[in-house]
Amino acid sequence: MKLYVDLHLHSTYSDGNCPPKQLAIDCAMIGMDAISLTDHDSTKGYNEIKNECKKWDLEIITGVEITTKKYHILGYNFDIKNKQLQDFLKYSRDCQAYNIKNKVKKLQEYGMPITFEKVKKDFPDSRLGKVNLWMSILMDEECRKFNNGLNSMEVFLKYLKKGGMTSNLPSKGVGLDEAISQIHNANGVAVIAHPSKDVDTISELEELLDKGIDGIEFQPNYGQKSKRFGKYAKKHNILLTYGSDFHGARLLGRGLLERDKNLIEKFW
Repeated sequence: MKLYVDLHLHSTYSDGNCPPKQLAIDCAMIGMDAISLTDHDSTKGYNEIKNECKKWDLEIITGVEITTKKYHILGYNFDIKNKQLQDFLKYSRDCQAYNIKNKVKKLQEYGMPITFEKVKKDFPDSRLGKVNLWMSILMDEECRKFNNGLNSMEVFLKYLKKGGMTSNLPSKGVGLDEAISQIHNANGVAVIAHPSKDVDTISELEELLDKGIDGIEFQPNYGQKSKRFGKYAKKHNILLTYGSDFHGARLLGRGLLERDKNLIEKFW
């Protein structure tokens, strides 16, 4: 019997577009059997999604994605009431807010009319990260005028992506060892998120396993790049989790729209 799972989902409590309740409904409607809400450095949405999952007979596993300086660590099946872990997550959120303030300051020096208060107002209950800052810039009329016609991805690439204007600023963040330790202390398991994105070699992966990582995430978004890590996990009998890293609705890409421009113009 096949089980359909997605153990890497984000909601409006971090940088996703869907409230936890809607995530549960959508996952149930497409036939999921088990899910985990893994918001960045926050478990604030857990009770909401748990209550909705009960209505749909959908299994929910406690989850979180902890941001360290180089890696993202997924925690699963931990005691969500563990005070030490929750204090640690609060500290990690504070570190990320500090980083966003630095990015905002850099953008202000460039002339962009963005403020930290605007970002906080747009996302009052969220752990704030660069995606939240990006969305605030896109939603703000003054910022749109300042960016003079840049589309959403051009804004992200210019200002926020690695190599962009704010990517090399001084930053704060929790340590890898501490993140693993806090998950274990709350009786959870620690999994390296999207290794195809953050881990360059199998040797680097083995170093992470030596530090206490319990499992490896297989993420289909990275296609062939994920397969070598999946094969390694199966060969060495290491926990392998599956997750989409879902943040919101997937729409038609600009490339498809450009290719089909003549067709689209028929309906303009």
